[in-house]
Amino acid sequence: MIYLSWYQSLLTVNTLFFELRLIWRFVRNDFWDTIVPCYTTFITAWIYENRHIQDFPLAFLMCTIYTMLYILTFCVANQVNSVEEDAINKPDRPLPAGLVSRRGAIIRLLIYNAFFIIVAYLFNVLLFAIAWQVITIILCGWGSKHWVTKNLICISAGTVALMGAEWQLTTPTISHNVWQFIIFLSIWAGFGLPVQDLRDQVGDAVMHRKTLPLQFGDLLSRKMLFVYFLTVSPILYYFAIVSQENFSAWVIALIVAQYIYHGVVAYRVMRFRTSKADDKTYHYFVYLFIATIPVICFLK
Repeated sequence: MIYLSWYQSLLTVNTLFFELRLIWRFVRNDFWDTIVPCYTTFITAWIYENRHIQDFPLAFLMCTIYTMLYILTFCVANQVNSVEEDAINKPDRPLPAGLVSRRGAIIRLLIYNAFFIIVAYLFNVLLFAIAWQVITIILCGWGSKHWVTKNLICISAGTVALMGAEWQLTTPTISHNVWQFIIFLSIWAGFGLPVQDLRDQVGDAVMHRKTLPLQFGDLLSRKMLFVYFLTVSPILYYFAIVSQENFSAWVIALIVAQYIYHGVVAYRVMRFRTSKADDKTYHYFVYLFIATIPVICFLK
């Protein structure tokens, strides 16, 4: 009896560790894309809203629970619907790696979504969670087939849902100024994300997607992105900064610096054309997004 009880406990522990390992394998490719921006937004909001430090541990735990479910509900849904693509672009993911069956992933997806809605309701961010679920359904269906619906519409809206929920975890009401910053920054992020599709062209072709490089060709799409990052993208970024109505010398220096940084991204798009280099260029763009979030605290 003692041996059986010990064996059952060991089995439970092993199962728990397997699920945690599986969760990490589902989300680890989104560490810089989603996990870091979520925590950065939450901490930025905490400072901006002048919340008391003694309330931080519980709120941080709430942020962690919501963030993991936010990421899981998308990552699992996305990977369930793109096994063939992941076998080419990201073979280390759980499904192509054989860590879990498609049926097992779908069962987990249903459980994660149920927990996500319950947690969102308890944390007073239910509308953001529902919006994210709708965006996930669109992105994992017809929305991912074209670069306009995928990046310009869904990613922009999804970034609003991400930042809005994390911000509201710190305060019941988000101010008008904060909303302006979130919306402009989200549009800037979504409109610049076709750069990520430069790296995944083989897998996207297997899925019959019309990403920017697959619709216009690799060279033409790079020229389009080169012009975009030197013109439109810096303007959208500028609107996010000046939406806070602060025109100090520091802000002017920031505007100049961001244009130079956009120039680096534009240069890399044309100069470095391997899948590995394109991934690095994409993450250069992501780093600017992450670094910009806390800037709002200095624009009050």
